Parts: sequence; structure tokens; C-alpha cells
Amino acid sequence: MNLKNEIELNGLKKEFFEKLILEKENGLRALLALTGFSNENLKRITTLIRVVDDVELNRILLKDKWFNKENISNNGITEWSDLKITSMIKTEKYFRQGIVNLFFEGATIPFLAKTLPLFELKKLSISKLQYKIPDLIDTLIRYKEKGSYSGKKENNPETVIENILEELKVTFERGDLSELITNAPDSKRTMDFIIPNKKNPLLIIESSYLVTTSSGQGDKSKTEISIDAFSNTLSKI
Repeated sequence: MNLKNEIELNGLKKEFFEKLILEKENGLRALLALTGFSNENLKRITTLIRVVDDVELNRILLKDKWFNKENISNNGITEWSDLKITSMIKTEKYFRQGIVNLFFEGATIPFLAKTLPLFELKKLSISKLQYKIPDLIDTLIRYKEKGSYSGKKENNPETVIENILEELKVTFERGDLSELITNAPDSKRTMDFIIPNKKNPLLIIESSYLVTTSSGQGDKSKTEISIDAFSNTLSKI
């Protein structure tokens, strides 16, 4: 609200947002909430910026003033943690300015326009930072609908797998494995592809679209490990 009042009194200025993310403990979170841009996507796009060498992107993000190629290990570039990004914002003036430029001008950068889904690109718009009611409503809707939008079948790897199997004329079925239901009724799962059929399963495939935190990834892996254990039991049976 302090930021909103300052913008209303003095107009929209980048330095207001630089001050916000530098001085306020939750400044970056507030900026992300205002635009509807997730923390996970910020980490992904920070990695993208570090990897890609695009003239326009480099200029707007001031990359030559804060990026050090020597930071890349022999195993390739690694994603920065939340703590690292926060530290860079606090200690690197040009990185901080680059992040603010991203939210002000990101939607106008040709490389990002070609790379980011339109659903996400529209969040990097200067109009989001002006506290206009239509844009705030847009942010709320995009935030609410992101999971549903991402999870639609046409966005899911399930569609790609199905097309490949049909092209190769590989038969499959969907649904719960009767053996799994019998031996572990409380842990049954619906499989996307059972090849060739549920009666004689040789290959079981479950596909999903997942963008989440590292802890969320851990929970997902635990679930898949338990399913793998059931599958091993089935193979022995």
C-alpha cells in the first residue's frame, strides 16, 4: 500500500521498485504477488538469462555488469537458490536493476516473447505495476487458473506419448491395475498407459506436468518410489 500511494503521488518509477526489493524483507515477494509471477518461474528465468547470450536481453538485464562466466562449474550451470537470488539483489546493484527492468520491459524483449508462453509473458508488463483494477483482476485470474491451464491435456506429455504409441501401432489401455488394487487397495493409482493391456501389463506409464518447489519434487518422488515397489511386487507375482 505504501508503494501504491507513492506511485499515485509521484508516478511510476523504477527506483521505487528497486528500493522495495532492496530495503523490504518481503519486497521481492510483494513484486511477484503484484504481477502474479511465481517464485519458481523467477528462478527458471534467472537461469535462462545466465545461459542465453541475446543482445537485447543482455542490454535490458544489464548482464555484462553483474554476470561472471567463471561462476559456471565444469558440470554446467546450476540454478540459483532463493537465498542466492536474494543475496544478489542486496549486494549487486546492476542485478537488482536488471530484475526491475525485467518486470518493466520483459514483455517487449523479442527473445522472451518467443520463449515464454503467452500466459506467463503477459505478467511481465508495466501495466501490472500501476495498480490498475483490470490488471489486478487479470493477475488474480492468472494466478488462480495457472494449475488448470498447465494441466490441460494439450499441455500434458500424455498427449505426446499417446501420439507416439498410436504412430507405432502399440496397443495400450488406461486405468487401475487389477493386481495393484488386489494387493494394495489403499494405494491404488490410475495409470495413463498400460502396455499392452491391464490383463497382461508389460509396461506401465504415468505422465504428469509438474512445476513446483524442491520439497514438492521430493514428495512426488516418494510417491513414485512406492509405486515402483508395488510394480516390483507385481512382477514377482
